[in-house]
Amino acid sequence: MKAIVIGSGIAGLSAAIALRKAGLQVVLYERAPVLTEVGAGISLWANALRALDAIGAGAAVRERLQPLRVSEFRGDEGRTIAASFPASTLENALGYQPVLGMIHRADLVDALASDLPAGTARYGFDVTVVRDTGTHVEVAFANGHRDVADLVIGADGIHSKIRALLGDASPPRYAGYTCVRGVTAMPSGYLAEWWGRGSRVGITTLRDRRVYCWATINAPPTQRIDDMRAWLSERFGGWADPVPELMTTTPDGAFLQNDIVDRAPTRHWYRGRCLLIGDAAHPTTPNLGQGGCLAIEDAACLWQLFAQSNTLDDIFSAFVARRYARTTAITRDSDRLGRIGQWSGWTACWWRDAIIRRILPRIGVQELLKHARHVE
Repeated sequence: MKAIVIGSGIAGLSAAIALRKAGLQVVLYERAPVLTEVGAGISLWANALRALDAIGAGAAVRERLQPLRVSEFRGDEGRTIAASFPASTLENALGYQPVLGMIHRADLVDALASDLPAGTARYGFDVTVVRDTGTHVEVAFANGHRDVADLVIGADGIHSKIRALLGDASPPRYAGYTCVRGVTAMPSGYLAEWWGRGSRVGITTLRDRRVYCWATINAPPTQRIDDMRAWLSERFGGWADPVPELMTTTPDGAFLQNDIVDRAPTRHWYRGRCLLIGDAAHPTTPNLGQGGCLAIEDAACLWQLFAQSNTLDDIFSAFVARRYARTTAITRDSDRLGRIGQWSGWTACWWRDAIIRRILPRIGVQELLKHARHVE
């Protein structure tokens, strides 16, 4: 059986690895001219690491992973909102190490790509037509190339062209805030979120003494900032150290800005011989750090289902049945956490921080592990 995978991001590469392990012939097409990943850091929780181990890609990723040892919540003036949980506490509760690690997106994509034989991924192929004949799928590309397969996996992100070609061209929904991300230098093993009024800052370390920082700011959709460094310095200059320092020391051109969006959950992930996975199927806001993890889980689920040698319709319907509740819960919880984190009223933020300070020491481990315990 032959599969065409569209998209060479985390979802597409993971799916290609998983399907090959299940015995399928796989060709991966990507519209970008070369292997690349626009982004900064990404979190991999234990659920994603287990899924990577299941499809045989865990070792390559772990070599580039920075395990996180300390995490905390702080206010914009630097006070601790909630005490940190040592990684050992979480690892003892879960029985798995590490529970959480950080990796640069480019490193993750490169590690996944290294697990595929040369020639599996083909770059510079922008899909224009997907035609399901009932017995096979024909795919045409802007460069004139055509290919035929038994199935197509759409792993081309939240603005998925495959999703549109299957009949859903609706736009994503805007969460109400934009996000600026960058990478600079800082000691390792640290994770923190700093919550202000209408804005948050995340600080987490990668390997090689790099730090991934992000900032979310309530803003109208599609607002673009020309002088990012000056704008961030003005917005966060009054916050406690090291936030202002990070905003001013991140190299010019290293900032990326993306509006935070997701989609209302739906079960319409497949039609005929075409299936959507990852952000093409169930995009989520990044507040729980589980978006990439869900894409990797999708790949592990496909490996299990195809290894059972069921019919294609049975596999696709079983995939939706197994993944819908899980992805919907994370989409809902992530959206809720983001909305609370972006509150801007002084009174609302005071009560928010006071409640977090009181309840997190009691229920924090359970909440942190709720999604990380999942085994696909």
